[in-house]
Amino acid sequence: MKKEEKFVRFWSLYPRKVAKVAAQRSWKRLKVKDIDAIFKVLYDHLVRWKYTEIQFIPHASTWINQRRWEDELEPLPGEKSSVYRNIEKDRKKFLSKLKQAEETMASDEERKKALVLKKNK
Repeated sequence: MKKEEKFVRFWSLYPRKVAKVAAQRSWKRLKVKDIDAIFKVLYDHLVRWKYTEIQFIPHASTWINQRRWEDELEPLPGEKSSVYRNIEKDRKKFLSKLKQAEETMASDEERKKALVLKKNK
């Protein structure tokens, strides 16, 4: 997957949709290993942000520029609390939907074939 395609995926998941152009500029400066690291921890951040007021979620460009994916994650509430059960249930549901979407996503070759115009006979 190309860097631009990975940004589209990142942007579709990121909860605070502001300053997209700034986020794209920041994304273009990232190394591939940083992008891979982002996707390894992004879902853990998303779980925590689900119950965070939107104004407390950093803009994507800030999150990228400040390398916030390397920050220590805030702890989840205790496992016995109902909040934790809901978060964990939502996390599993989210990961399941993401896996299903990736499995049904068209390949690059399929998209190219679908976009080719039929030639006139």
